[in-house]
Amino acid sequence: MSVSALLPRHIFGLRGDVKDNIHFVEENTIIYPVGHTVVSYDVETKVQRFTPGSPESEGITALAVSPNKKFLAVAERSDKGTISVYDLQTLKRRKVLVSSETGAKEIASMAFSPDGRLLAAQGGSPEWNLVLWVWEKSKVVTSVKTTNAAGNPVYQCMINPGAAGEGNGIISVIGSGIFKCFKTAENSLKLLTSALAKREPQNYMAHCWLSEGERERMVLGTDSGELLIIEGTELKATLQLDPGSTVVSIAAYSKGFMVGSDGGTLFLFERDGEGAARTYRKTKTLALQGQPVKIRNLAVSPTEDTLLCTLENNQMYSLNLTNTELMKQDEMNFELVTQSFHSSEILSIDACIRKPIVASVSSDHTVRLWNFLDKSTELVKNFTEDAYSVSLHPSGLTVLLGFADKLRLMTVLMDDFRLIKEFSVKACKECRFSHGGHYFAAVNGNTISIYNTYTFENVGNLRGHNGKVRSLAWLPDDTKLVSAGVDGAVYEWRLKDFKRSKENVLKGCSYSCVVTTPDSHALYVVGSDKKLKELEEVGGTGTQVTKELDTGTLVNSIALPAGGRVLFAGTDTGCIRAYKYPLNGEFQEFRCCGSAITQLMLTYDDAVLFASGQDGSLFVFDVKDKDPTRVVTKRELDGMSYAEEVLVTKSELEEKKQRMSELETQVNELTMQNEYQLRLKDLAMNEKVKELTEKFTAELDVDKTKFDTLLQEKNEQELDYEEKMKQYEEKHQAQLTMLDGQYQAKIMAEVERYQALTRERDLLNSKWDEQNSLLVQSHERVIQDLTEEYEQKLQEEQVNLEQLQGERDEMEKEFEEIKRQLEEDTDKEIEEMKERYGSKLNFEKELGLRLKGENGIMKKKFSALQKDIEDQREEIRTMFAHKKELYQTISSLEKDIAGLKKEIGERDETIGDKEKRIYDLKKKNQELEKFKFVLDYKIKELKKQIEPKEEQITDMKDQVKEMDSELERYHKSCAALELNIGEGSLKQAGLHKELARQRSQTQDAHQAIRRFQRDLQRAVEFIQAPGPLKEAVKKLYRTHCKETLDTASIDEQVLSEYDRQREFLEKNVDTLKHKLHAEVQKHKAANSKAMLENVALIREINDLRREIKNLKHAVMKPGAGIGAWGGSKALRRSTKEDKETLPPPPGAQGLGDSNDELRAEIDSLRSDVALLKSELAARNLRIAEMEHQVAPRPMSRERPAMEGFNQGLMPEMSSQSEVMST
Repeated sequence: MSVSALLPRHIFGLRGDVKDNIHFVEENTIIYPVGHTVVSYDVETKVQRFTPGSPESEGITALAVSPNKKFLAVAERSDKGTISVYDLQTLKRRKVLVSSETGAKEIASMAFSPDGRLLAAQGGSPEWNLVLWVWEKSKVVTSVKTTNAAGNPVYQCMINPGAAGEGNGIISVIGSGIFKCFKTAENSLKLLTSALAKREPQNYMAHCWLSEGERERMVLGTDSGELLIIEGTELKATLQLDPGSTVVSIAAYSKGFMVGSDGGTLFLFERDGEGAARTYRKTKTLALQGQPVKIRNLAVSPTEDTLLCTLENNQMYSLNLTNTELMKQDEMNFELVTQSFHSSEILSIDACIRKPIVASVSSDHTVRLWNFLDKSTELVKNFTEDAYSVSLHPSGLTVLLGFADKLRLMTVLMDDFRLIKEFSVKACKECRFSHGGHYFAAVNGNTISIYNTYTFENVGNLRGHNGKVRSLAWLPDDTKLVSAGVDGAVYEWRLKDFKRSKENVLKGCSYSCVVTTPDSHALYVVGSDKKLKELEEVGGTGTQVTKELDTGTLVNSIALPAGGRVLFAGTDTGCIRAYKYPLNGEFQEFRCCGSAITQLMLTYDDAVLFASGQDGSLFVFDVKDKDPTRVVTKRELDGMSYAEEVLVTKSELEEKKQRMSELETQVNELTMQNEYQLRLKDLAMNEKVKELTEKFTAELDVDKTKFDTLLQEKNEQELDYEEKMKQYEEKHQAQLTMLDGQYQAKIMAEVERYQALTRERDLLNSKWDEQNSLLVQSHERVIQDLTEEYEQKLQEEQVNLEQLQGERDEMEKEFEEIKRQLEEDTDKEIEEMKERYGSKLNFEKELGLRLKGENGIMKKKFSALQKDIEDQREEIRTMFAHKKELYQTISSLEKDIAGLKKEIGERDETIGDKEKRIYDLKKKNQELEKFKFVLDYKIKELKKQIEPKEEQITDMKDQVKEMDSELERYHKSCAALELNIGEGSLKQAGLHKELARQRSQTQDAHQAIRRFQRDLQRAVEFIQAPGPLKEAVKKLYRTHCKETLDTASIDEQVLSEYDRQREFLEKNVDTLKHKLHAEVQKHKAANSKAMLENVALIREINDLRREIKNLKHAVMKPGAGIGAWGGSKALRRSTKEDKETLPPPPGAQGLGDSNDELRAEIDSLRSDVALLKSELAARNLRIAEMEHQVAPRPMSRERPAMEGFNQGLMPEMSSQSEVMST
């Protein structure tokens, strides 16, 4: 076999015609088909894993992923329609499902059951059968025909996700005028009553089952833009898209569902209402800018953060679902998942030497440069017309493009192609740079024009072909050029005199590609005759065909590495063949494209092979050499690395400098504005802190008064409870003495009963001992009799065994003799069969030679029959059209009959099911009555055994319930605390990262500005001297313009970020306004309440003051005692009206008691004050955290809303402080 292997490195492309061609495996891993391969792509690491299709199949038609994301089903077109099931972890094939019950060559749609055991497959034309598989056993459960009488196509099948955990599932099928639901029961599919039976049939394009609580709901879309909400067998609601829109795809998520339409439009619908009356409303309409095509398929990530959509033109976009409410409809809200791909056939590709890029042109009017190391797109350019050919200069800085009117030489800039020169070569289908890059050859019909790359001079024209030239190849030394054309001619041209040095012409064959060996001794060509030819110079006869291999298929392109150990060929079936070199017919085949391969191209070091296909895909293969003597590539041997230089124009550099200066001024303005906003915030926060302190001091006074009243109530309640406790203790003591006497009498009775039972037990033990001794004696006698009997039987069995051994020996001798005779007979029969089948083999060989001759005659007949078949097909088409018209008339007449038949059949089925159910219930009732008597008796016995244990069980259950309640409370508190801690830590980490990033950015910007100012000041010193000034400016450019930035992209990103931050902060300001307004209203209510309580307290204080004055007057009257004097003194001290300090009289004992009580009250009030201070400190910390969250973000330039907010807040705060002071 071949000594080189092809390993796929990366694939650029997507197949948009595959059903359900995009799926999520994990949050960052997606699956999609390219060519004849299924790709598993990691979005973050850009690593692809490949699952190749079956080599014998004709292409992939549909994909399906199981709900647990473990298995992948791939449907492929073949004779019977093949389904391959793969393990997504190992990408190994688990099962291959093939059945003739599909009745088609392809599978139109597939769906896994919720548990992943079943796989539903909808077959294609002409039968349109739905097949249900138990795929792990490769077993067909059942199949049913889903199309209607007219044979309309079926588009999609799905399994209801609500069937998870249930015995039955519902499978829905839609198509052109087709909507059917089947219920799986007992290895069969039962057709359910359609919810749309009373409606006119429509072209149903897509449908989807809604998730979570709406398992039984379905969304069904039509080609007229109508959405039908179906629940069970009832049509719940009807929604309408924009006029002229068509439903193409539907995907469900937790909030509702999304609809992909034509024109690149996506509609978002969300739930509206609750319960059975829940409906849906359209919330957003988003459009893909510049992509007016159909959105074929939709996929939602497991976390529902991302939506992927694939388009009709082989493009793949993503949408962030976390901020859909902030998206604007007139903006581009979608992003490319990887990069954009070709949407149609790739016509030509070429690679260069100095850069890791490959250029491709397609019939979609685009030219693309792909970087096969970074696995990305370097440059995409759209033209108004098709480019037929492309060739890259060896340096990678120049590209040659052949258009319908001109041949254009263009410079490859950093982000664009710029025209250098146009050449009057029309419809150039093939052009090639020489290996040195100083010449390029372009095909103009049947003429080859040679141009100088640097002077654009036409150095010569090569004429000699009678037809169009299809392929060119330069020799390694650029002294000769090889060409092949549709006229069957292969020429080798000398450039020194522009004449032919070798030629070979084969009329009737149209060549498509030619390559040459490095030493130019041999040429290899392929063409329309499906043969690979080797042309060599034969002495005296010119260039002749020395080898010819029949490929069996059409080969479009070939590539020969410089090492010369293998030759690669791209076939019309999408395969790459690696022929062993020198050619001996052996080859390996690699299936990659879903259609024909248009061109193959090798890199300069022969390490990478590129293959382009008609489906718009570009495959990148690593060429692994299995020969141990050749392990070093040319690039590694020469020590050459890829170039990183890019071309930039002078005007772009000047624009970048101007943009840098503008950005510096913007940075300065933003810093000034941020500092000003921070100062305003500090002032506002300081005022807030003052207001909060005043508010909390007022609340502290109110709490003091409340505490006094609560303390008095507490003392009164303690006295009441002490009296009640004494009464209950006396009652308990009396009951205890009474119960003690009762239980003493019971214990005495139980003791007497125990003694009687012990006497009975002793009597029973004596009786059982006597019976046991008698049983032992009888048992010994029985054992003795049995031993004698079995000894006699054992002797008889030994005699029989000896007889059987003798018989066995005789049988063995007879068997050996029979075996010897059979061996002799079989040897004779084998020799006779050899002679008989040898003659048959010779006859078959002769017959094979005769049939080969007849095969050539049959081929001619076959071509004639094909013409007849085509004529008959045309007649069949006309008949089919007439048949469709007849079917339409029949269907219009039979609608009423079909509806009535359906109702009758459904009613008969329901009646039969109910009768069966009644019969089964009667049988069960009879059996249950039989068991009832037995179970009643057993229940009575079990109740007697259970009763003493039930009391223990009830006690244990009570204990378990109490422990469960405690455990639930503990779990709830732990979960709440963990959530709060996690949210706080995430917020804190995000804010710290944002603050560090902004600080580092500002520091870097300030440092760069300082360095630039310092260098600029040094350059200004030479303002009068042009020479030193020029050197200083050059030095300034070298030091500060090391990187070339895209001004347009930086400008848009900065402005978009600025607008986003401004919108974010304005929304924050609005939310803070609402919160502050609510807080102000709350504080106003609290203040009014506090004022009312203060008025009541002031009234009580005035009453107390009047009482104190009256007491003073009473004390000051003559005849008052020493105790009264001491009481008035205590009152004067408590009210602080008398400030004189007098020594207490010796007999004032009541005064000391009152002082102790006052001290206790003061201590309690101090503890309350400390608690309130701690709450105030916690609230201050919360305010500081809020400031820390808001401060790091950039603010918008204009803040009218914030200034008005502060101005409106000040009068309210001042009025509130006045109320608190009163």
